[in-house]
Amino acid sequence: MFARLMITCLVLTAGILLIVGQGSEAGRADFCYLNGAGINTLDPAQISWNQDIRLALNIWEGLTTYHPETTTPIEGVAEFPPDVTDDGLIYTFHLREDARWSDGSPVTAGDFVRGWRRAIEPGSAGDYAFFILDTIVGARDYYEWRQKKVARLTELWRNVSTTGTADAQRRHAESLRAHVEEMDRRFASVGLDAIDDRTLEVRLIRPCAYFLDLCAFVTLLPCHQSIARLRERYLDHPITAQGLVVYNHQWTKPDYHANDYPGLITNGPYRMTEWVFKRRARLEVNPYYWDAESITCRTIDMVVYDDLNTALLAYESGDLDFLPDMQVDYDHELVRLCKEGIRSDFYFPNVFGTYYYLFNCRDERFRGEINPFVDKRVRKAFSLAVDKQQLVDKVIGRGDPVSDHLIPPGSIPGYESPPGAAYDPDEARRLLAEAGYPGGNGIPVIEILYNTGYQHGKICEALSQMWERELGVRTALVGKEAKTFADDKVNHQFMVARAGWYGDYGDPTTFLDVFATDNGNNDAGFSNDRFDDLLVRAADIQDPGQRLTVLADAEALLIQDEFPAMPLYQYTNLLAIKPHVSGLYPNPRLMFPFRYLRVERWPSG
Repeated sequence: MFARLMITCLVLTAGILLIVGQGSEAGRADFCYLNGAGINTLDPAQISWNQDIRLALNIWEGLTTYHPETTTPIEGVAEFPPDVTDDGLIYTFHLREDARWSDGSPVTAGDFVRGWRRAIEPGSAGDYAFFILDTIVGARDYYEWRQKKVARLTELWRNVSTTGTADAQRRHAESLRAHVEEMDRRFASVGLDAIDDRTLEVRLIRPCAYFLDLCAFVTLLPCHQSIARLRERYLDHPITAQGLVVYNHQWTKPDYHANDYPGLITNGPYRMTEWVFKRRARLEVNPYYWDAESITCRTIDMVVYDDLNTALLAYESGDLDFLPDMQVDYDHELVRLCKEGIRSDFYFPNVFGTYYYLFNCRDERFRGEINPFVDKRVRKAFSLAVDKQQLVDKVIGRGDPVSDHLIPPGSIPGYESPPGAAYDPDEARRLLAEAGYPGGNGIPVIEILYNTGYQHGKICEALSQMWERELGVRTALVGKEAKTFADDKVNHQFMVARAGWYGDYGDPTTFLDVFATDNGNNDAGFSNDRFDDLLVRAADIQDPGQRLTVLADAEALLIQDEFPAMPLYQYTNLLAIKPHVSGLYPNPRLMFPFRYLRVERWPSG
């Protein structure tokens, strides 16, 4: 009933709704947008959630930044383009003379070294540390050396805690001191050199066609020196007793002042002046930003609504100007309003991401039963038995584009997607029989893991029915809340599991690397020497066309032969932008730099 009422309100735009204002005490900002779940973290080294990335990239700025329409890398803190050696291995960045932090101090090359080092230090490193570890000379060696030392120091500290003897304390203290003395010497071998305050030299392991794209990402942002005031220390050493680099997690708050900390200092077009947990954040133009005078939208409120239905009502009433996402149960009706031109403020772009299901390729047994998905014939059979068009049309109902690929076709200039595997239930049954399960006989009950919420359960039910009908197998659906679901995937506690991936940079490897042996995101546990070799081979090719051809061969191996995952459809994103807002461009990367905003609100009353 509520959904029907909601749709009626959207069609008629009858905004006689009283929504409790969540703006700052300073009054409504020039621009207000939705953040559906609040901020998880604003620590650039640890950010991984899309809504956190969106906010962070508006208060910080990297060596490069994103073009507002194309999302290609453009000039940021550094002059563009940088100097690059002929072999593509050494990048020299020259920082702008007028690059400033929000306290007015200059942004220096050392600030980037500090930020990038935090991103690979045990204790402060996050999910995207591999952007640096796999790219920059010496970074992985340093990280792995630190990890071994942390394990040893943790063991020694455990002995101190357990025994409390003077000898245990002495051994721990001596090891800690020696390690601290060696840390900087070891880090000097990492390919990051602040030649002077305005010159940063970066040495790469091999040519990286998308390196300038990485330089705009949150993981490679600079960090102001004031953070040192909130770094945990032990025995006056700048690491914990276990050897970890840890900071008071409140360092990203604008009003936190312990140890004379000045509050969060950033270098982007905006600075955060207020953060009320799970309610809102206020952004104001950074007066020291190098292009501050051209920014017309001076204040921004990020507003949190836990319930998207309420957020939609707030948008209708004028309390919100931008909804980055409208994933509600009736979004297919909202898409219809968009496509039919009834709501010109609704947008439905294809997104640089793919919705798929994973197969457990690693474990021979699951819950005491044989795991049939270690056999690629079974994986392919299950993939060919799914009518994706019917799934999209009848279950999802929004018109999302069906995909037989992991990399969204046409999304990367110069990359030609290999042919995918189409719906073919007869071939699926033949492959299943060839694998030893004719008509589904002998195969264990197939447990399908999914996360509850939105449409994942409906999709899982549809897949279950298709597999039972076409292959004769029995299935069991296991829905879990987000955290438990994520833990089970990481630990390979599944036979088949819902998954998906959004590209982090404009290159095929942002999707392909997920399936590399030992990649931290390889939840399928897939390992194939030929696939790994193709990735290594592509990394050593400097000719762009040849490199993309090899990467297409790597994708072909995944979607034509091995099937560690079953692509279903390309992600789309339903969003809403008020007509009085310009300079905000729906794009496949979902990057929204706010410095280009223009808000021309009509006079009230």
